[in-house]
Amino acid sequence: MNILKKTMLTILLISCYSFVDAQTLKDALKPAVKKGGFKMEGYILWCPTVIKVGSTYHMFASRWPEQYGLGGWTKYSEIVRATSKNLYGPYQFAEVVIQKREGRWDNDRAHNPKIVKAGKTFVLYYISSANETGYAYANAITGPWTRIDSVAMPFSNPAPLVKKDGSIYVFGRKSVNDIRIAQGFTASAFNTRYTQLKEGANLLPGNYQLEDPTIWWASGQYNVILSDFRGDATGVNKNGAQYYSTDGVNYKLVSKDPVYTKTVTYDNGSSVTFRRRERPFVYVNEKAEVTAFFTSCLTQEGEKEQSWIEVQPVDHYVPKGERKP
Repeated sequence: MNILKKTMLTILLISCYSFVDAQTLKDALKPAVKKGGFKMEGYILWCPTVIKVGSTYHMFASRWPEQYGLGGWTKYSEIVRATSKNLYGPYQFAEVVIQKREGRWDNDRAHNPKIVKAGKTFVLYYISSANETGYAYANAITGPWTRIDSVAMPFSNPAPLVKKDGSIYVFGRKSVNDIRIAQGFTASAFNTRYTQLKEGANLLPGNYQLEDPTIWWASGQYNVILSDFRGDATGVNKNGAQYYSTDGVNYKLVSKDPVYTKTVTYDNGSSVTFRRRERPFVYVNEKAEVTAFFTSCLTQEGEKEQSWIEVQPVDHYVPKGERKP
């Protein structure tokens, strides 16, 4: 009996430690799929966002000619769609979706897409100049897309979330006095007026900074993974950090341990440390489980820069609920 009790206690302790270890997405990440993701010869790819329609996964991403380097996004970025029957890819280019329009709000570039479905309508949020977020919408994932005529929200890096009642919550980033703060907007529907939360104050604690958030709802809370700009949370500039909020206004850091770094390990045992690894995106299934994690990864040899989208399977990650001190 004593041996049985000790065995049961050991199992209990192991399960408890596993539960603690699975607090952040990092602990549920698997090696990246070496032959997965999305690559295009001659193009830099950035800003992945994925949605499933029927049996097909559709990735929207930013792209521009490789010859212009990473900085080419400011003038040449356009939004494309790629498809795969497998969530992890490889994705194949399908079409150019959005390009900049002369004389309109999106006349500088089309960049940083995020695709969601609101009711029966597909909504594609994207930015043009800094602090200019708008959207296009369509009845089918293949379009045609109708674009709005003016800026919907005066911030960048939108991370939209469609609630069950059809209302919209958007978490994003705005540069104020060279401080990149988190802001939030809400709307009763995607095509109504967006209202700013907390009078534009930073939603992150300690005036922490950010870029590139991705968001999902699970465990009764908003969950966000973002690029830790200036390393406020993790100690390293642009490592991945994870936050949560029960009200969408006050966010808390889950752990100081980075969710991801610039190093990617693959399913064949190899690894690469990229010069830049940004634009995280979580794919969430119908059970609110994260099953894939996408990032934009940049290499550089001499003056030549190359970038593509990497994807890591995720072991059905669901964050813990409200964390007690």
